Amino acid sequence: MAPGAVIADTSLDKFHETATAQRSDELARAYVHATNTADEHAFDAVLARGFLSYSRDGVRSRTAIKRYYRDLRNAFADITFTVHENIGVLVENDMIAMRTIIEGSHTGDYAGVPATGRTIQTSASHFFRMRDDQLVEHWPVIDTYRILTKIGRTPGVGAQFQKMLGVPEAPGGIFIERLGTPFDAPRNGRRVTREESRAVNRRLYDGAITTGVATDVDALADNYIQNSGWTPDGREHFGQGWAIGRGAMPHGSAIQTHVVAENDRVASISVWDGTVIASGQAVDFTSADFLRIENGVAAEHWDTVDYVRMYQAFGLLPQPL
Repeated sequence: MAPGAVIADTSLDKFHETATAQRSDELARAYVHATNTADEHAFDAVLARGFLSYSRDGVRSRTAIKRYYRDLRNAFADITFTVHENIGVLVENDMIAMRTIIEGSHTGDYAGVPATGRTIQTSASHFFRMRDDQLVEHWPVIDTYRILTKIGRTPGVGAQFQKMLGVPEAPGGIFIERLGTPFDAPRNGRRVTREESRAVNRRLYDGAITTGVATDVDALADNYIQNSGWTPDGREHFGQGWAIGRGAMPHGSAIQTHVVAENDRVASISVWDGTVIASGQAVDFTSADFLRIENGVAAEHWDTVDYVRMYQAFGLLPQPL
């Protein structure tokens, strides 16, 4: 770092109100450090002996999660997980929520595709439960679609949805993602409590996401920022997007399994269930959503979505890959 460079504040800087929450933040970052250094002893220090990681592909033990990251490094030798500092690490009681950005070069076989040398970027979101200063449970959501499309394993179909919205299409069918508002940007308005953040999150899901009514977006700010790229900024686009989504799967449901809120941030994991009318395919995918709350509404949104399973349900990708 250049002399005199200013280091932006993160959630480690006076965001948490208790020493326990601060330690939980540090513990989540230690997990990221273990993945980046491929240090199995570091994993042993962070993960409890009975640690379990639950994904849509099954349950992994502490030994299996080490093997998972080892295999990932065999495919992407320089892979790096970075805490998405614009969101920070959120802590509520014994739960932790964190989003990471993944970058690397395709240097070995992945999903049956030999090394291409192409660079990849995607996100993985992590929800942890901690006990006795170690992580005991883990619920990850990873967007593998961005990886598979970049290395040529799947077609870039992400632009299909944007065609329906009538907005500029994602180049190559991969949504452009932005980091969003810096964590240490001035916060406008009054202080936001955990309870208020939770309430806004609930209103958002009870609105257009559930009803499919494009105008049912009063939980969003007028100048709402959508960083993950599936729609442009603006709550009208969010509402239109969900009107289209609900029209395709009118009886689908988003079941929030975990919610973690702290100050003006809230994160949740949702499991989606239902049937897409046009394709007849079952909907079975997971999403993780992070919101920044300001003046009683959601001002900003980041997500990690299992787009592969979602696009399969909509008939845009084959089953199985």
